[in-house]
Amino acid sequence: MAYYQPQQSVMYYIQKADGSKSQHYGPPPTHLVPINTGLPTAASMVVTPTMSDDSQEDPSDGFGPSLLGVRTTVDEPLSASQAIGVLQAGNRRFVQGDVKAGGLGPDKRRALASHGQRPVATVIGCADSRCPVEQLFDARPGDIFVLRNAGNTCTHAEGSMVGSVEYSVLNLETKMILVLGHTGCGAIMGATKLFMERSEQPPQPCGCKSRSTLLGLLDALVPVAEQASVELGGGSTEEIAAHAVKVNVWRTINFLLSYSRIIREKVASGEVELQGAIYDMSSGAVEFLGKSPKQA
Repeated sequence: MAYYQPQQSVMYYIQKADGSKSQHYGPPPTHLVPINTGLPTAASMVVTPTMSDDSQEDPSDGFGPSLLGVRTTVDEPLSASQAIGVLQAGNRRFVQGDVKAGGLGPDKRRALASHGQRPVATVIGCADSRCPVEQLFDARPGDIFVLRNAGNTCTHAEGSMVGSVEYSVLNLETKMILVLGHTGCGAIMGATKLFMERSEQPPQPCGCKSRSTLLGLLDALVPVAEQASVELGGGSTEEIAAHAVKVNVWRTINFLLSYSRIIREKVASGEVELQGAIYDMSSGAVEFLGKSPKQA
């Protein structure tokens, strides 16, 4: 067998569990070993996954299945139900304090750099620093395609949020899009306070030439608070804001379906699912809500 130097670029193939092979060029991850090549180093190699110093246990243990110990393009996309199962298991570990993600050793970093990404799911979360999406699902780099902004919202048809979700569906082949709200959301509370103030005293023209971008964001979320108030039949600012978190999750899902033909068609065909969830900051648990009522 030829002498094998991982840092040298070679043409090689990864043999999957079903016997099929995928072709790659570059430095093979060191936890892949050549099998039956009899070829010089610069020629083609066939490699199969084995253990590395990074991973003393099953490299996929507790995460989405992966041939290289991390999710890359050599892995098959997960179905929506499989993806939800991985996210639920990760959140259980997070709640129990039994996290496994940790850091990545050099082999897994090289695998991600060389072989691209095949994330388990796409998650739209809030920018709140207390709600780190990867950590609360006990995920590693490459596991989740994460999009975040204040209020986990999507109020414009043309923008990075819709375009990024389309990219994840078309190019990364994620089958699960999860919109994740959270308790105590500051953006929702701000919008609710604005709604309550306007309910008591309608806004007066101020003659201002411009308004802050932040006010524009809260303005776009005021309808969420208004709908929450209607559904509750009124209530305190805190009660309306708490219910508005769920209303906003459904609203973001409905906006995505309305704004994007690509997402709408993928969901209609059953190839992709759009679901909602709410993260409880106190307990650490994620409540999975399923599909939007308008999808039912």
